[in-house]
Amino acid sequence: MHFLNKYVLLPAALGLAGVPQVAAAQEPQFAPVMAEFSGEGALMLPPMPALDINGAGTIELWMAARWPQDPGYDPALIAYVGPQGARFAAVITGDRQAIGVYAGANYAEVPFDFSDAGLHHIALITMGDTISVMVDGETLGELDFGFAMLPANSFTIGAMGKYSPFIGGIGQVRIWDEPIDPDVLIQYSWRQIAESGPDAHPDIDALVGVSAFANPETGGFIFVGDPEDAEAASFREDPIDDADIGN
Repeated sequence: MHFLNKYVLLPAALGLAGVPQVAAAQEPQFAPVMAEFSGEGALMLPPMPALDINGAGTIELWMAARWPQDPGYDPALIAYVGPQGARFAAVITGDRQAIGVYAGANYAEVPFDFSDAGLHHIALITMGDTISVMVDGETLGELDFGFAMLPANSFTIGAMGKYSPFIGGIGQVRIWDEPIDPDVLIQYSWRQIAESGPDAHPDIDALVGVSAFANPETGGFIFVGDPEDAEAASFREDPIDDADIGN
């Protein structure tokens, strides 16, 4: 696998935690490296073609919502936004009782109780005109809209642009340019990303971006280059070690 440019703005408020709080019911084969957000900073990156997954794709991540009381806004997990709004964005409601999804003029909430402050796996699967929302391996709802076809000028983890800063941990963000089967998401959510061998992810060729919180020198996030894309190839760098993405 090859990787593209790596950009980062890592404020002092963003920390790393190699051993996250894990729900007792889970038995992970690995512990995703978590970036800790205090509500005063975020990981901010420029737009990348790899994120233009409007037609079909999947976003998954781990998160723990750790604010003790409603902060008066909905803290954002991830957002790809521009002057006309969000191409896609996900938030946890201030009362920690739902996950909210933005796409252009569309917004919807799917109820789930995140108030335990524990680690939860979230996946958004878009088929173009719908978005399925999964939490901890269960499909909780299907929204009747997809990601918006809007220009974007920033990709943010732990905020929505400059707004709605997150408070808690976010880890192992994975972005795919095709809808990943829910059964595969469940099977591999607690596994490290492997390119080969018996544990190789069946959709590894669809991975277009992955967090790299274990090695801040990567910029905190890695975009995967398309070997058929000459422009992407011009930015190509040597493959990184699994340790960079926390495996």
